[in-house]
Order: sequence, then C-alpha cells, then structure tokens
Amino acid sequence: MIIMEMKKINKILFIVVCLLFTACSITKNVPEGEYLLNDMNVKVDTKDIKAVDLKDYVKQKPNYAKFRVRLYSLGDTTNWFKKFIRKMGDEPVIYNPSSVPQSVKELRIAMENKGYLSAEVKAITDTISKKRMNVEYIVTANEPYRIRDYHIDISSKKATAFLSRWEKRRRQKLKEGTIFDISILEEERSNTSKMLRNIGYYTFSTDNLHYLADTTLKSNQVDLTLILRDTTDFRPYYINKVRVFSGYDPLSDRRFRAVDSTKYRDLEVLYDKTHFLRPHVLSDNITVAPGQLYSERNSEQTYNLLSSLSAVSKTNIEYQEVQINDTTALDCNIYLTPGNIHGIQMGLDGTNNAGDLGVASNISYTHGNIFNGSETFNVKLRGAYEFISGSSTSDLVTHNYYEVGVGTSLLFPKIIFPFLGHKIKQKFKANTQFGIGFDIQKRPEYIRDFFNANWKYKWENPQKRLSHSLNFLDINFVLMPYESAEFQEYINQEDNYLTKISYDNVFTAGTGYNGIYNSARTAKYFQRLYTLRYGVELSGNLLQGLFSLFNANKNADGQYQILGNPFAQYVKGDFDFSQTYQISEKNTIALHAGVGVAYPYGNSTILPFEKRYYAGGPNSVRGWNTRNLGPGSYSGGGDVSTQTGDLSVLLNAEFRHKFIPLLEFATFIDAGNIWTIRDYSNQPGGQIKLDTFYKEIAMGVGIGLRLDLSFLVIRVDGGKKLYDPVLKDSHPWVIFDKFKGNSAVYFAIGYPF
Repeated sequence: MIIMEMKKINKILFIVVCLLFTACSITKNVPEGEYLLNDMNVKVDTKDIKAVDLKDYVKQKPNYAKFRVRLYSLGDTTNWFKKFIRKMGDEPVIYNPSSVPQSVKELRIAMENKGYLSAEVKAITDTISKKRMNVEYIVTANEPYRIRDYHIDISSKKATAFLSRWEKRRRQKLKEGTIFDISILEEERSNTSKMLRNIGYYTFSTDNLHYLADTTLKSNQVDLTLILRDTTDFRPYYINKVRVFSGYDPLSDRRFRAVDSTKYRDLEVLYDKTHFLRPHVLSDNITVAPGQLYSERNSEQTYNLLSSLSAVSKTNIEYQEVQINDTTALDCNIYLTPGNIHGIQMGLDGTNNAGDLGVASNISYTHGNIFNGSETFNVKLRGAYEFISGSSTSDLVTHNYYEVGVGTSLLFPKIIFPFLGHKIKQKFKANTQFGIGFDIQKRPEYIRDFFNANWKYKWENPQKRLSHSLNFLDINFVLMPYESAEFQEYINQEDNYLTKISYDNVFTAGTGYNGIYNSARTAKYFQRLYTLRYGVELSGNLLQGLFSLFNANKNADGQYQILGNPFAQYVKGDFDFSQTYQISEKNTIALHAGVGVAYPYGNSTILPFEKRYYAGGPNSVRGWNTRNLGPGSYSGGGDVSTQTGDLSVLLNAEFRHKFIPLLEFATFIDAGNIWTIRDYSNQPGGQIKLDTFYKEIAMGVGIGLRLDLSFLVIRVDGGKKLYDPVLKDSHPWVIFDKFKGNSAVYFAIGYPF
C-alpha cells in the first residue's frame, strides 16, 4: 500500500515539474508590445576593473531565477491556492527603455571615479523573441589618469608633528603612478582623518580635508594636493579624568546615585548598590588614561574589552569638554550596565550511531561573575542512552549502552601568566580557562572511564583577523576498570591487535597550539576569502624526560608507566587551507586542502585511538561512508578501530550555484586518504610508501543541495566513488559501477569546508 502511495506521489511531482518547465510560458504576464528583460551583461576591456563590480550601476536587472517567474505565471488572484503559488514566484521584470541611457550615464561616472576619465560606454539591445529583450553594456576604458605629483598644503604649524609622523604611511597609498581612483582618495582622506583623531584631534572629521586636482596636464596625468581648511579648529585634546559609573541603568528614570567610590591607579570608580566588578579588573580593560592625548583607537579598544566581559550587558563611553586654565581638556565617562550573570541551559538530542538509535541530554549552569571579576564558572551534566541492535545473542554488543559525565570549567577574561605586563594584556582579547571532567561509558562487555583536565589560553587580534589557542597542559586518562571474559577473548585474538590497543588504558599529558587566520573583509565584494588553520601537539616528552632522569622502571613492553598505565608520547601537526571565490552573483568556487601527520615514538608504538586520523564522511571524501576509507589500500570492512592512520591528505573542490537566495546547488570532487607510518600486521596495505602512495589516493564525485537560512546551512550531499584504492591492482575506476556499495548520502549542518 505504501509503495502504491509513493508511486502516486512521484507521478504528481513529475506532472508539477512538467507544468513548471514546459506548460507555463515565462512571458505569460508580459503585456503586448513590451518585453521581458531576459538578460543583462556588462563587458569591459581592461583587466583592472571587473565587470561584476560594474553591474551595480545598471538601473534595471533581470529576474534572479527564471523558474520563479514561471511559478508567478502559474498563479493568479482567482483563489487562495493560486495566490499562494504567485507569492512563491517573482514578478517578471519588464524592459524599461529609459533605464538604458540612465545606466550608460551611471557606468560612465563609475569609470571616471575609478580614474578612467576618457571611458566610453554604449548599450546594445537585442530582441531575441517576440517578448524577450537582452541588453549588453560595452565599456571601453581607454587610458586611465595617473597621479604625477602629490603633496600636502597645510599652512597650520600645529600640523607639523602630524605630518612628520604619518608622511611615510600616507604616501604609500597616493604616490607617483597611482591611478586617479576616487575610492583610493576617499580611503586616504578617511584614514588621515582617523589618524588625526588617534593623536588628540577629538573634533576632527573627514570634511576638514579636501583635494585639489589639476587634470589639465598632458599624457593623462594629475597633480594632486591635499588641503586642510583654514577654518578648522585644529588643536589636540588631552584626557583630564577617567570615571567609571559601575551599575548604571540606562532604563532608569533617576540619575545615577553613587553609594560608594574608590580610586585605583588613575581610575575613579563610582558604584551604585553593588560592586559588581573589582577596580583592578576595570583598570585592566580600560586603555584611556589621564594625561594621554585623546585617541579614538583607545576609546574603541576600551569599548570592545569592556563589552566582551560576561558580567557587562551594556557599555557606553562619553567625552565631556572641560576648561582647565586656558586649555580645553576631556573628561572620559564610562557607563557600565550589569548583565544577567546566572544561566541555565538544557539540551535533548537524538543520536544515530551506525543505525543504533539513542537519546542524549545535558544540563548546565553558568555563573558569569563568580569572583566579581567577570570570571565565568560552568558546570555541565550530560548523559546518553543508546539502544543497540544485535543480530543475535552471540554478538558482543547485544544490550543497551549508557554514558554519564560531568565537566566544570573556570574562565578568566585575561591571560594569567607571570611577568606578563599590564599593557601587553590590553593589546589582545584574551582569556584563560581551567577545566576538569569525568565520564563513564557502560556497556555489557566493559566499563570505560575518561578523566580530563586542561589549562588553556586563547587570544586574538581582531584587526589582523588572527586567533590563537594554546593548550598549556592537556591531561587525559582512559581507564578500563571492567572487561567481560568474552570481550577479553575477542580483543586478544591475533588479528585484533589494533582493537586491543584502542581499548588499552592510556595516559596523555601534552601541550598543543592552534592558530586560525581569516582574510574576510566586510567592505569588499567578490573577494577571494580564505581561512588558514594550523596546529601542533606534543605529548609525553616532559614525562619521558623525568622518568629517564630518575631511571624509573619499565613494564614488560619497555614502557614507562604512570598510575600503573603507560603514557602516550607523540608529535602531531595539522595544516588546513580553504578558499571561496565568488565569481558572480550566483556562482562560487570553493577549494580546500588539508594535511595532517602524527608520529608515535619513545614510550609509544601507536597513537592513542582518539588522536588517529580517519577518512570518509560528510567533510572528507564523500563517496565513502564515515570512517570507511583507508588506510592506504586496506579494505577494512568497516572496523572503526582498524580504519585509522597516522597521516592524512584531503583535497576538495566545489562549484556552488544559487538558484534562489535560499537554495544552492553544488557539484564537487574529493580526493584523499589516510596512511600509517609504521607497518601494522592487521592493516595490510595501510603503510605509506613513496613509490605507490599516489595510487592509493581515493577520488569521489557528487552533487548536493544546500538550504541557506543565513544563520544555518542545511546540507544534503550525495557522493559516488570515482577511484577506489582497494582495487588499485585490478579495476580501481568504479564511476560506472553500481551505486550500491559505491556511494553515500549525507545530511549535515554547515558547509563541508
């Protein structure tokens, strides 16, 4: 019965698709004698200017997606259903002849503003059918105007210090040979104005500066002069007092009433009711100080530092002019509003682990100001229950499984490290976190305990879009207090060596660093956006040195032990690069490359299971199921414990096309694999070898659909194996083989890279 219903639904969908793309005319709602604007294009004959940047100056643009015009044509106003269909579509853009000369004018002005004062623009219209019109704008740039000489004419002696300080930086933008581009001139004028406000000129604005340009010279050259208006009140301001109004309520009708006050360093703090932040915490996050020249940069940095404190909900900084003898100075008043420092969160999730369904939940409590220094304390309880489906009672995992755990963390909004100066701490948005956690996994065949403790630093420089994370100390202890007799027999089999290693007790104590650089600049469109991630992790070296120094005893396998268990010793490094390039309004190319390598040595012959690499899955080579690829040409058979490696290489490329703002179509190709550095007996073909590894790079292709909700991307990808390294010695190219066993479908959140 269900199959019959599905057949009916498929027939209905097929009919709807046919109606959309064949039965309905895209020009149905175009009035007689008029035209649908079918397409618009801009062509420019210089590589220095992109045509896509000029399209914004065209007054009339065609419909974004033609199939939405068909949807609009399907509907009408006769009933609610057809009204709904029409709402889902887009009204056709009717060609307006008057928009063409307006667009030509705007394009010419745009080219002049970019320095091409002799540019020519013409429009070509083409009637491709009875009711369709194409418009193409041809831009001939001709030779641009370039700056021959640039100098500054400021008669004010008060500007001398500024000129000597910023002359070198200013001339980097405007120099001989630079194209006479208005946007560069405006950027330089804005930067110059901002620089002045950073060295005391509180009242200075961009309008106080203007250019004089002489374009009457021969050979397309311009002499440029920057002028400071003589009427400008060109004087620096100094900071007189810095006051903090702690506990200010902007919604209150009454004026701020201080019930207590204190002076700390050069800071005057006035408290209302509660002392919700200690004075030294305020001082650490305020970069404005008495006696300084006014600096817009310091004011912005202070605002960002204070706003990032978890105990603060609102920050407001105001400056007030005060007369001191014959000098006008500034009082800096900072108003801080306390936030809600208590928070409780609960979560409930469904899980699906290789077909075994389960439920996971957590509850956490957060205190955002536990020591009145905006320290964040968090405690989280978590639990999971999984219904394991065994095929028979002889299987090792035929019963249900649960996990419970608790984790706590304490985060300080600064770097806690000796000998680190107060001023250095203010340069970065930083925090220090201490954490500890304990988990218990209970299965019929074993009980596994996890203990972890960490000491972590994070800091970032927003201006350079660079963030850092240092795991100063990361301790993990995995213990198996109970193993059933059947489980011991299973893992002690000769061909289950890696499985046994994966479940061994292990202690790790290491240090790791990770960095992320993002090139995004919100002011630029159609830019190449790239993200660079890199990291290194070291474990066991300090313990190895200490145990060697004191000549400690080793176990039967020649390993040093701590708490009766061997500790892991390894080095691990990762490098990941991803780039997206928007080539048009609808089309984007995304590229990704990732390399990782880890090497066990000293006290270890194999990496801990959690530190090994795996391949296949929604963010890897998508023709393979998760953890189902490699290492090398090893077939694996889906055994998670053996399909892991020490080295990973991953390459991805995607072409993304937006049908509509919410829906995106993608085609992709993936390549990569994992390998082991050592030769392990139960991973035949897994060791990397320089003369054959290139034959073991798996390849997959596929298509995907993405629903872009702006705050969330829901992704469906279908991948098909293209080259299977398991079959490298027979017929590895499997693109035309059957889909079953050679493909995978994924539902995921977010882009793959």
